[in-house]
Amino acid sequence: MENEVDEPIVEETHEIALRRSQRERRTVIPDDYVVYLHESEYDTGSENDPLRFHKPLIVIMPINAGGAILWKSVKQTIIDASTMEAEFVACFKEYTTPAPMTMSDEGMDHRESIYEVGTSSNSTMNTRANNIQRASDIVVGVSTHVDPTKAKIIDLAYSAMDELIVLGLVGEPLWQPKKHDRHQTLNSIEYLRQFGMIDESLRGIIKLVEVGEPQSLPSLESYLLEPSMSNATQNVALQVEASRDVEYIKMSPMKLIELLMDMNQWGREFYNIVSRTTMVRTLLDGVEGSNNGKLLVMNTELHLPTPFVPTRECYFARYCKQLSQETWGVVDVSLEKFIASPSKYIRRRPSGSLIQGMPNGFSKVIWVEHVEADHGQVNKKLQPLFGAGYAFGATRWLASIVQHNEWSETLKEPTLAADDRVLISKAGRMSFLNMGDRMMRTFCSDINASTRNPWKQIPSFYGSTDVRYIVKNNNNSETGKPPGTSVIFTTSVWIHASPNRLFNFLRHESSRKKWDLLSRQLLIREFAYINIGRNPKNRVSLMRAINSEDKTDIYYIQKSYTDSIASYVVYAPLDESALKSLSNGSNPEIVMMLPSGFTILPARFSDNNNGDGSLLTIAFHSIESTSIRSSIPSESVEILYKVITETISAIKDAMM
Repeated sequence: MENEVDEPIVEETHEIALRRSQRERRTVIPDDYVVYLHESEYDTGSENDPLRFHKPLIVIMPINAGGAILWKSVKQTIIDASTMEAEFVACFKEYTTPAPMTMSDEGMDHRESIYEVGTSSNSTMNTRANNIQRASDIVVGVSTHVDPTKAKIIDLAYSAMDELIVLGLVGEPLWQPKKHDRHQTLNSIEYLRQFGMIDESLRGIIKLVEVGEPQSLPSLESYLLEPSMSNATQNVALQVEASRDVEYIKMSPMKLIELLMDMNQWGREFYNIVSRTTMVRTLLDGVEGSNNGKLLVMNTELHLPTPFVPTRECYFARYCKQLSQETWGVVDVSLEKFIASPSKYIRRRPSGSLIQGMPNGFSKVIWVEHVEADHGQVNKKLQPLFGAGYAFGATRWLASIVQHNEWSETLKEPTLAADDRVLISKAGRMSFLNMGDRMMRTFCSDINASTRNPWKQIPSFYGSTDVRYIVKNNNNSETGKPPGTSVIFTTSVWIHASPNRLFNFLRHESSRKKWDLLSRQLLIREFAYINIGRNPKNRVSLMRAINSEDKTDIYYIQKSYTDSIASYVVYAPLDESALKSLSNGSNPEIVMMLPSGFTILPARFSDNNNGDGSLLTIAFHSIESTSIRSSIPSESVEILYKVITETISAIKDAMM
């Protein structure tokens, strides 16, 4: 399943004739709104305050006239029209229409058609998920358009930008260096001093901490929550995750701003973090059509590359501002104060980036990531990833930008290293690079815990390892995937080896037969590769599996990539005809491909740990049947479990 960015979808209905208004859509708040927002500087009095609307005139037009709701004010002559309410009704009506039942071996089963088959193969479930998400976004879009909610969101975004500037530029004691890691962590007490409301009891706690009194102290995290958030999550203990990191990236500030403010581009290039994103509404347009001053309301789902960690979803505002000639700021802040959050377990405090142009064509990017989340939703063995800042911290976001930049630079002039008599044209190199990119995107989309991936757990009587699977069907509707039924099965385990050592072992040709059950009797040779960026280990490789008769049994394309947080080794088999087609520069989107592979995250539990542990997620994607099936037989489940557990054992033995 390709990782696609969700855009707002307008569902058509044939029962009610609707006509979208042809009037130009314009913001309700006039262009001089920003000037008059800060009343302390521009106090014009209540009579001249453009935030106050007097004598509103509301006209509801009949359906046959377009179904629009118009509003107008004496203070404001702009007229706006909206048919979003009608869209919501259409989406809700479609969602509540019963789904067609499917016939299984045991009879008719309604649940099976929704949950048993992977989302990429079930257009009905995809449509329903999109419709309910669209309906939710429409409600949010309508509510954020109404004053005073809109004005409050704008004010919140302005305050968030002010906080981001301080968080980005101030050093110790607000930020503390983290031993063995490149990122810094937030000093919660100092943060409370500068941004929180401190009462007398909290002052006493802080004083005890400063003088080092050996007493049992209550957590400070509850003081970080504002009343509205505390009421919404009174039964949930939220933990603070706050990190800051800096990176110099070979991109101009304008290109980086475009990457962050273009929702399609942002979702596409941060595919290893963003499962899906929707731009709900533009609250403020930028100055003269630019990104300066633009304010967006978004809905986003974030993930880790494992199905064992729940995704994070929330509505938030993203605001962009040019701070000086060469410095920009982009800040996010969640909107649970104004919008019912999809989850009560996550809150995004002011987070984002400060981007400064440098004379050498680089940009200095300071990234601040500050959230409050319920770690109780995460397996206890995985919780250290969050406390250490590895899961959704600043370094991981910066690493994604670096990966995007290295990929873009490689596409300009791909350099091939190959065996003698192996010649691949530039068009062929581009095809292999794009094939590797498609393979990685598909793999990251397939193995996360997104709502689009309905994972099933293999029953425990097969063994103690928690193995999960998804059944996916393709009835020739998806280009580049073989028709029939396929299965993805996966698990995540701790490996007592450093991420770097494990990554080298899994990616290298000489060690493949030590873990790949299908290559035990074969010789694996890498006969060509294209480097990505400065790290020679980051590459797209072409490999052949040679049997005892010195003949090639099968070809593999593999992409290996490592950064400061995560490592990936993803591969897919290719037949000879596909290899020749790609070598000639054919479109990689039409080549049949089911990627398998590994992701590696560091497993450092404390500053006293030398970081010699790894969280390894392994996932195999195999064809189950050339015909469409809604489930797989028990003997297939047993084989899948055996394959993945034996692979894990082989890796652990090799790492001893």
